[in-house]
Amino acid sequence: RIGTIHFKYETKSMTETSQAGQNGAQNSLLMLALPHHAQSLRSDVMLDRTQFDLVYDCIKGMMTPVLGGVWSYEEPLTSIGFDTVNSRGKSRYSKIVYPEIRHIIMENVKEDIKINLPNPNGNAYAFGKEIARLAQLAHIADLMAPIPREEKQNQTSQNALFITTKHAVETLQYFMSRFLRNEIRTSKFLFDANFGGIVTETGLSDSRADFGNGWYNDHHSHYGYILYACATLARLSPTFLHEYGSAVDALFYDVAYNSNTNSESVDGASFFPLARHKSWFDGHSWASGLFPFTTGKSQESSSEAVNCYYGAYLWSLVRYEAAIDGDSELVDFTKLLLATEIRGAKTYWHMVPFDKGVAERLHPLRLLHYPAMAENYMVGNLGMLDAVCSTWFGKKRLYVHMINLMPVTAITSELFDKSYAKLEFNSTMKPMLSDAEMTWKGYVISDHAISDPNAAWKEAQDLISHQLDTGLSKSQVLHWISTRPGFEHNSSAFNSSDLMNSYEPEDEPPPAGVRRNATAFSAACESHGRCAALGLTSWCCPTLDNKMLGCCD
Repeated sequence: RIGTIHFKYETKSMTETSQAGQNGAQNSLLMLALPHHAQSLRSDVMLDRTQFDLVYDCIKGMMTPVLGGVWSYEEPLTSIGFDTVNSRGKSRYSKIVYPEIRHIIMENVKEDIKINLPNPNGNAYAFGKEIARLAQLAHIADLMAPIPREEKQNQTSQNALFITTKHAVETLQYFMSRFLRNEIRTSKFLFDANFGGIVTETGLSDSRADFGNGWYNDHHSHYGYILYACATLARLSPTFLHEYGSAVDALFYDVAYNSNTNSESVDGASFFPLARHKSWFDGHSWASGLFPFTTGKSQESSSEAVNCYYGAYLWSLVRYEAAIDGDSELVDFTKLLLATEIRGAKTYWHMVPFDKGVAERLHPLRLLHYPAMAENYMVGNLGMLDAVCSTWFGKKRLYVHMINLMPVTAITSELFDKSYAKLEFNSTMKPMLSDAEMTWKGYVISDHAISDPNAAWKEAQDLISHQLDTGLSKSQVLHWISTRPGFEHNSSAFNSSDLMNSYEPEDEPPPAGVRRNATAFSAACESHGRCAALGLTSWCCPTLDNKMLGCCD
C-alpha cells in the first residue's frame, strides 16, 4: 500500500484580483524543499541548476527549488506486522528459526521472564522499556510455543509446551493491568485540558520531573513502548481489549491522533492535537515539547520515535481487528506516521562519508558538515539550527549510535538498511565491541547481526542478561539474530556442544528416537524435504506424540 502526502500553499497576489490571476500566482509559487522531499517529488516540479542558479543550505542540507503551490509525494507503507516478512509478505520466523535454536531461545526466555521485571511506580519511560521487554519475551515465547485458541480461553492446561508462554503472558498482563489502573503509582496519569494530552501528576507540577513529561517532552519516545506492549498483550489475551482498550486509546491519541488538524477543543470537551510530535514538513518528529531552546526544537533518539509509530500502528491493528494490508483509515494513518519517521531518520540521522560510494540518499548532510562529522555515521541530536554527534547523557560514540538503534523490534529491519548497517558497525562499533559496557552490548551485537548474524550469534553467547539495558534481554538478542537473513543454523557460529546438551531433564520430552543430550535436527520438519515443502515446522519425524508424518524421508 502507498500513502500520499499533500502540501497546499495558499497564495494571494497584490496585482491580480481575478480568479485566473490568483491561480496563476499559485502555479508560479517558488518554494524550497528539504532533501527528503527531493527524494520523492516528481522531477518536473523541481528546478535544476540551469533553471535556478542560487544555492540555499540549511541544517538539513541543500534545499531544492520547487515550482507550484501544491506538492504531492508518495510513501510506501510497511507490510511488517509483529514480525518481519519475506518477499512474499509471509513471516520469516518459522522458516529461519530451527528447532534446536528455538529450544536455546526458549530456555533463555524461561529465565528472562523472572528478572528485570517492570516497576509500575517508575516513570513512564522506565516502565515503558521494562514492559516492552516483557511483551517481546511473551511474543517470542508465543511464536515458538503458541497457545492454541482453546488454551487461551481455558488457562488450566499444564502442557509443558505452553507453560513458559502462559507464564510470560500472565506476567505481562499482571504488570500492565496494574499500570493502566493507576495502582500504587505515586504519580498518576491525568488528562491536561490546556494542551490536550495525557501527563503524569508529578510532571504537571514539576517541569523537570519524569523527563519533562508534564511539558510534553518525549511523549512519543516513552508512550511508544507502552503501546507496543499493549498491542502485544491484546493479541495474546482474549480479555485485554475489553478491559483496557479505552485506557490505551488515551495514550494512543496523545501521540498519534488522526483528526483535529487545528488542535482546537469543542465546547471545552477533551481533545488531542493531530499527531502531536510530528512535523510534516520536516519529515520527522520533534521531541522537546514545550521547552524553549536557542537552537529550536530537537530530537535525540530517532529510533524511539520510529518505535512510537510502530507501537501505534500495531495497536491500531489489534484494536480494530484490521488486516495488515486491509483498508483501514486509522491503520493507514499510523503506517504513514511510521513511514515518514523512518525516511526522516535515514535521511537526517544516518550519515555516510562521501567517499564510501554509498547512494546519495544516505548522506545528505555531506554538503553542510565537515567530513569529520560524517565519519561518525550517526547524528546524536538534531535541532532546528544544529546537528551534533552527542547525546543529552554523554558524548561517547557508543551512546550516540545505540540510542538511535534501540529498541530492537521487527521494524528495525526497515529502519536500518544492511548496506548502511555494515558500514556503520564496521567503522564505529566493531572497534569498541569488546570493551562496550554490558548495558549497551546487547544493542551493539544486534546492530552487528543486521550484516553478519552468524558472527553476532557467537558474540551474544557472552551476554549477561540481567546486566543488559532494562529494555533488552539475551532472549531478544538471540531471537533477533536468528531471524536475520543469512543466519545459518548449522554454521560455525554454533558451539556444537551447546546444541548437543540443550535438552535437560526438566524440559519438555524430546521426540521419540531423539535421545536426551542430542540435537533434534533429524526430527525437525525442516530436515525433511517434503515436510519443508508443505511449510511444516517444529517436530515432524517423529512428532512430540511419537507419530511419523507421511512427509518424512
